[in-house]
Amino acid sequence: MSQKHEGWGWMLAVDFFFAGMGGAMLLIAGITDLFAGEGRTSALASFLGAAFMALGSGLLIFELGRPFQSWRVFMNPKAILTVGAWVMSLAIGAGLVYTTFSFTVFPWSGAALLRQLVAAFMIVTGLVVATYPGVLLGRLKGRPLWAGPGMTALFLTSSLVTAFAAHFLCGFVVAPAKAPGVLGGFPAIIAALSAVQLLLWFSYLWVKRSGTEAEATAAGRLICGEYSAVFNFIFILVGTVLPLAAALVPSAVVQAAAAVLALLGGLVMRNLVVYAGGADRTWLPGEAKYRSRLPHGDEAFLKAWNVK
Repeated sequence: MSQKHEGWGWMLAVDFFFAGMGGAMLLIAGITDLFAGEGRTSALASFLGAAFMALGSGLLIFELGRPFQSWRVFMNPKAILTVGAWVMSLAIGAGLVYTTFSFTVFPWSGAALLRQLVAAFMIVTGLVVATYPGVLLGRLKGRPLWAGPGMTALFLTSSLVTAFAAHFLCGFVVAPAKAPGVLGGFPAIIAALSAVQLLLWFSYLWVKRSGTEAEATAAGRLICGEYSAVFNFIFILVGTVLPLAAALVPSAVVQAAAAVLALLGGLVMRNLVVYAGGADRTWLPGEAKYRSRLPHGDEAFLKAWNVK
């Protein structure tokens, strides 16, 4: 690499989107199985939950660089990336195994206790995966927009909104195996979570805006800066307020449109957080001075060595 990697891009944002949504989809499927019964959600949703996490993992591998050495992320038990990689791998496996219970061709499809154990395992791992992106960003104390526990709540809420939306849309493609299903109540949940999401974002930005100078500057990028148009119009209005209102309309078509808008809002939110948060950094004591003394590559003493 010609320069130090200072920030992340769209691949990480899309990974956060797919991983969080996929983990929450398995969380919802597991809870529904244990408390409402087998086959109340679409089998497609549990499969896509695992597939989405796998897709996000692939994007993360390319974003981090050196994909053929990606196995190293599993080797450091003290690193949060290692914990996340193992839990996500287990969640993907659990989601795929759970999907097999929907098909009688598999000899274990009728094993109710085994299915419930897998569902319980999905609840645990799915919750961790859905929460993980916010935890990862919140631990980066040098990024004023991300630092703190608030980012965990924002990402978990968004993961749940998009997961309920994806579950609802999956029901149009592959209907639940047993009736009555639970998908009819999902639009109301989407509306409620969208309202919670609005409240959390307003509270989070108010806290950041009234915090340190670095936090106020970072929050200002979303409120009135270069990302404000996308944040206020695409994410807040189109991706949160409109789904909140449309999900309450008693029409399957309108509710499906609300689910699609909720997915759009979740994707835009991840990109905004990654790009806006990565634009500002709080330097460690002495770090700025140290970096100012590093060679830039065009110094005379370096040119002297570049002799053909």
